[in-house]
Amino acid sequence: MVGYHAVLAALENTPRRVERLLVQRGRRDARMRRIVALAREAGVPFRPVPVEAIERLARGASHQGVAARLAGCDLLDLDDLLGPPAPSLLVVLDGVEDPRNVGAVARTAAAVGAGGLVLPGWRSAGVGPGALKTAAGAFALLPVARAGNAARTLETLREAGLVPVGLDVRGGVAPWEVDLRGPVALVAGGEARGLRPSVLGRCEVRVRIPVAEAIGSLNVSVAVGMVLAELLRQRGASAAGAGRPRTAETEDPAKVPPPSRSRNDS
Repeated sequence: MVGYHAVLAALENTPRRVERLLVQRGRRDARMRRIVALAREAGVPFRPVPVEAIERLARGASHQGVAARLAGCDLLDLDDLLGPPAPSLLVVLDGVEDPRNVGAVARTAAAVGAGGLVLPGWRSAGVGPGALKTAAGAFALLPVARAGNAARTLETLREAGLVPVGLDVRGGVAPWEVDLRGPVALVAGGEARGLRPSVLGRCEVRVRIPVAEAIGSLNVSVAVGMVLAELLRQRGASAAGAGRPRTAETEDPAKVPPPSRSRNDS
């Protein structure tokens, strides 16, 4: 969406659908100040950019120095997802840029009864047409929250009682070696590099999927789906009274499958 009046109407009437805002760098007139003020009030991230960036998005349409990206569903504030009632599972995608992966993760998260999907930062794909098509209706069942800095988001989730469990392509334990029955925020990173060190450092537990050496790594939506399947398996037996996620070293070895001899990656 481009143009002052269109973006103004979106910020005034449906601010939860505005994922992010681009404003022309150097513009400080009354109109631009009003747009920026509304964005701040609604918690919509905005960024000053060269006018050429907005022109590329406008494709010839009159833009008046402002553009916005709208989600295909209402976006909540993070506090809205944290209850009450408090969720036992959230999925956080940081830097996942392919909307089809966002849609695939959303469908799996909805299928296992997750309390919501969190999309922090600027680099994450939003809930656009590609994500909506892949999710095939899942966004009608799964609340989605917009968040700011991913590292600070994980700190907020930790304070709310959820344990950040990060998918780590470089290290970690298999998901069946971790007790996932307690409140969990499953965190996955972008397609190319995975989780950034600043985000991974906020994860209390790190997991990776054991795969054959020849495969190397898995698509992020596949890896998330496999961890959620293990979480669902564990919670199917007893979700009540579970504690914080812990590794197999604290469990009865007889109840934990032996680690794979294949190369671990996710």
